[in-house]
Parts: sequence; structure tokens; C-alpha cells
Amino acid sequence: MKNQIIIIVLFILFSTGGCEKQKSEEFNAKEIGWTINTPKNWKIENQRKISNDIKEGLEMIKKNNDIGLSLSGKEISLINFQKNELSKLQATIIPFKENYKGEWNDKYPLIKNYIYSIFISQGFSVDSTSNKEKIDGIDFEIFNMKISQNNRFLMEQNMYRSYINGYDFIVNMTNDNITYKEQMLKALRNSKFTNLKE
Repeated sequence: MKNQIIIIVLFILFSTGGCEKQKSEEFNAKEIGWTINTPKNWKIENQRKISNDIKEGLEMIKKNNDIGLSLSGKEISLINFQKNELSKLQATIIPFKENYKGEWNDKYPLIKNYIYSIFISQGFSVDSTSNKEKIDGIDFEIFNMKISQNNRFLMEQNMYRSYINGYDFIVNMTNDNITYKEQMLKALRNSKFTNLKE
């Protein structure tokens, strides 16, 4: 479970380069039956660069917080696209087998508290809210954070999470521009889910 939390934090903390494409594309994730169309003129990130940044970010978190954890190797980066260094959408899935019905929901508050504490420990101020949203019939838990430092707004982060086909599905969006936020939300809200397991 802690490995899942670490991955979520890494996606929030680290913005990467290595972008490859700018045209609009349809992306499919067969594991969860998810299809999303990327916004036009957004860049799709290089997955190898993302993997390297995750490893570097993990080492930083371990050093600063004495967590002593490593990646499980089962995290799957689905798609990552960005408009600029801070405005980006990152989607990943992590296998999560519930030991009892509802375990995924029970763990969610721990994840939110951990993410919040990571930002606070790095000297940021955080204003957070939580809510729910349904997208194409799928229920999502949402964790929103407005992040600032020294009384200066830096960015907003919106994390959408759902439990689909035995996976913890995480869509993390960060932005420093309301227009870019709306474009990411539109792409996510127009995405589709098919072939879901009961």
C-alpha cells in the first residue's frame, strides 16, 4: 500500500521533459477498458524519461522522509501529456487485490493524508478539498490541492482515483492556468470505459 502512495506523490511532485508528439491522439488502456483523446497541441511524454524521473523522485523522498521503501515494479504508466512544465495530466494503474470488500475505499483517507504531509514537509502551503464525480458511469474520488509557497500561488493539483478491474486507477492533473485545467478536465470527462468486469 505504501508503494502506491509513493507513486502518487511522485507523479505530483515531478514534472518531466522528454516530450515527443503534439497532435491529438486516441489512447486506449485495455486493462481498465479506458479510452481518452488527448487535447490538440499538447505534448505526449516519453515513457522512459518518466520511469527515470520516478526512480529519482523515490530516492529523494526516501532521503528526506526516511521511508525506506522501493517500487514494487508493478506500476503501469498509461499516458502522460502536458502543455507546459506545470500543466500536465498523468495516468497510471497499480494492481490492487482487496483482502476484503471495501479495502480500497478504507485506504483512501490514508493516501490523502500522506500526500498532504509530503507537501507540508517540503515547505509548501496546501489548501485541500475532496469530492466525488462520475465519468461514463465510473465513480471517482477526487482530491484537490491548491499549492503555494511564501504566499505565492504555484499550482493546483486534481487527483482522480477509482478502483477498476482490480487496479487502482489514478489520474493526476496539475496546472498553473485555468484554461489548461479546463482542457484536461474536458478530455477526462469525455473519456470512455468499456469491457468492465463485474
